[in-house]
Amino acid sequence: MSLDDAVRKCESWRRDYNEVRPHSAIGNNPPISLMLASAAHGPP
Repeated sequence: MSLDDAVRKCESWRRDYNEVRPHSAIGNNPPISLMLASAAHGPP
């Protein structure tokens, strides 16, 4: 295992966690869905 390998694995996990994996606390949606919805409404 090298540092480059570890970086790739961490990035893969981060993307899965934030962009794919559903979270029950936010209605079984991935966190990215909240971010995109918030960006569509503009700043408060």
